Amino acid sequence: MKRRIVVALRPVSPVERLLKVGASLCRRMEAELEVLADPIRSDWAEIEARLSALEKDGVACRLTPAPGLDAKHVVEHARRHECVSSVVVGRPAAWAGEGHVDPWSKLECPLVAASDHPDLPEEK
Repeated sequence: MKRRIVVALRPVSPVERLLKVGASLCRRMEAELEVLADPIRSDWAEIEARLSALEKDGVACRLTPAPGLDAKHVVEHARRHECVSSVVVGRPAAWAGEGHVDPWSKLECPLVAASDHPDLPEEK
């Protein structure tokens, strides 16, 4: 079974940054890349084109439609697929919404915060 890195995209996620981090992890771990995103995104075609470019660079990719994507959906997706080695998101706290329970606490693999850096724009 091949390892998989899941990149989850919110509508305001820094797509290029997250794909770069996800692809880098895939290369280091010899894993495939799966991108979860809502299919109504206006940049869906650009994401497909970016994944095609990554495929040409040797990273196996797939784009999985995830209508109404939220943290609970991402965690459930990762738990359903034992091959998921890591989940990449922008700012984990931005996914939390207004609930009092940390949605990432049930994730059984590492969570990578790809945009938790003071020099990057705030993801809200």
